[in-house]
Amino acid sequence: MDKLELIKEILNTDARTDKKIFQLIQSAKMCGPDSEKVIQIEERENTRKPVSLRVNINTGKERIMATVEDISLCGAFINTYKKIPPGEQLAVRLISSAGEEFDFISEVVRVEESGVGILIKSISPFQEERFRQFIKQL
Repeated sequence: MDKLELIKEILNTDARTDKKIFQLIQSAKMCGPDSEKVIQIEERENTRKPVSLRVNINTGKERIMATVEDISLCGAFINTYKKIPPGEQLAVRLISSAGEEFDFISEVVRVEESGVGILIKSISPFQEERFRQFIKQL
């Protein structure tokens, strides 16, 4: 039995999902735990929505003003001239066009020439529902 058949047997998934899982397994083997490669899954759990919003970033060492290019409930892509390394923890304050502010802790998960992709790690329970509504309205 080959690996793809084994996956299908264990998970009882469709062929498309089987292939994605197999590709992730193969990528993980090639990358290894110390590699800087990032495995990207094309289908996101939460859809990113295009925006142009101000954001203040605090790295713990410096403060950076930047612009959010796209956002979802779980993350965002921030255009910034500053190079921020993967794995860096950030305190982020997002400012809506109406002036509403959302504060959260995030982690840099992707670095590109034009900026960084972040994963939202925590947001206060008080702001969480307001943030959900904000994203829903975009």
